Amino acid sequence: MLSAASIVATLGLAISIRMRDFSWLQRCGSVVTCVGILLLTRPSITGNDILERVVMDKSGLTDLDPEYYRRQNEPLPDLLIEDRESRRAVGIFGPVLTVFGSLIWGFAELLNSPLGFRR
Repeated sequence: MLSAASIVATLGLAISIRMRDFSWLQRCGSVVTCVGILLLTRPSITGNDILERVVMDKSGLTDLDPEYYRRQNEPLPDLLIEDRESRRAVGIFGPVLTVFGSLIWGFAELLNSPLGFRR
């Protein structure tokens, strides 16, 4: 999803420069915002809620800590990997892309005037 958003933003910038009109970048900002919203809803889309942390032993390690499974000589559960991906999507990438896309969507066209592009 991050790659898709990066490609869309880069294409929007390239087309805007080529066409001498930053409204193309503005349109791509809306797509980047949509990708951010999709990342924010990742747990709902995958059907796996973000898990609650449970302390497993005296070491203080939780059931979501990979170190706990290493110490127990157990493989990492697939659900743990999925949970980590969802936490990154909801906690980092989704908000960043949504804000970045919204800024592009809202203000990209304002670059036309200072650069002498058509409006």
